[in-house]
Amino acid sequence: MKNILIIAGEASSDRHAANLIKDILSIRKDIKFHGLGGAEMEAAGAELLHRITHLAFIGPGGLLRGYLKLRNVFNCLIRQIKKQRPDYAILLDYAEFNLRVAKVLKGMGVPVIYYISPQVWAWGLWRIKTIRSLVDKIIVFFKFEEDLYKRYGINTKFVGHPLVELAKADTDPKAFKQSLGIKESDEVIGILPGSRKAEIKNILPVMLKAAALLLKTSGGSINFILPLAATICTSEIEGMISASGIKVHILRNNIYNALNICDCAMVASGTATLETALMGIPMAIIYKTNFLTYILTKNVIQLPFIGLVNIVAGKKISKNSCNITQGLKRFVVISKKSSPTKPCLVISKKNFWR
Repeated sequence: MKNILIIAGEASSDRHAANLIKDILSIRKDIKFHGLGGAEMEAAGAELLHRITHLAFIGPGGLLRGYLKLRNVFNCLIRQIKKQRPDYAILLDYAEFNLRVAKVLKGMGVPVIYYISPQVWAWGLWRIKTIRSLVDKIIVFFKFEEDLYKRYGINTKFVGHPLVELAKADTDPKAFKQSLGIKESDEVIGILPGSRKAEIKNILPVMLKAAALLLKTSGGSINFILPLAATICTSEIEGMISASGIKVHILRNNIYNALNICDCAMVASGTATLETALMGIPMAIIYKTNFLTYILTKNVIQLPFIGLVNIVAGKKISKNSCNITQGLKRFVVISKKSSPTKPCLVISKKNFWR
């Protein structure tokens, strides 16, 4: 029986790890997965030492606040690794944590595969040498990542992005609207505030204020839907929504059916921007961090814009703002009438899929 350590620290990584586990187990039954992750990995058959997706942090500020919890999880994991040496390790994203784990694994002679690579193209190339010394192979979702890592002599394989196959609705949009009590002719705007508790705290209030402005300018004829990430409890957002006075349909495990009925959306920068683009929905990309993270990273991030959909396209095809310096009214312009071009038609799918 092969023993594989697998670690995913984000909601999106948990989903990709779960799908990877399912695919591997469909081919090989003599493999046991264990490690750190979330509910989807556990449902796919992984034995979790800790659930850590709820510990996902944003930038250096978030890392400092969550340091003690992460250190305890790390120490517990290392004790388990030394007690039961894995045959292989698969690490997903979560670079600040996973590269420390990779250093220990390298010292034990355990082959390390990085699936969903650290975003060195955003935070700077100083991690490249560390990755090259600790990782045996990197499996990447974007073609430009393969080109970058190979340039530095790292064993890299481009496999395409799984969302190309996953981002599909399975319910008729008319029937889905009816199930929510929304008329077929009514306008629907999506609210996607992220999958981390800190993101929800920082970004959802801004989106709700933008929603209030939209209602004011439209005469109150807009429906709002919020597909909730698996890492967030409904109780964590109900207070904010209630305080806003805005009616919002909260949906669980239904992001693609939800996006399929949207005329446009407000989306937190991250994986959700790709999902929204692949569903063909115009969007405004929003991001807001705490002050410490903003100060520490504003001169480090080496990108001209935020949002994976813009990064993959290599140009700004969706309006974006970080820390809302341009004000809320910027987001009132998102609608199919003012932005008729569908993002998924602008992005070349060769950037997503081999």
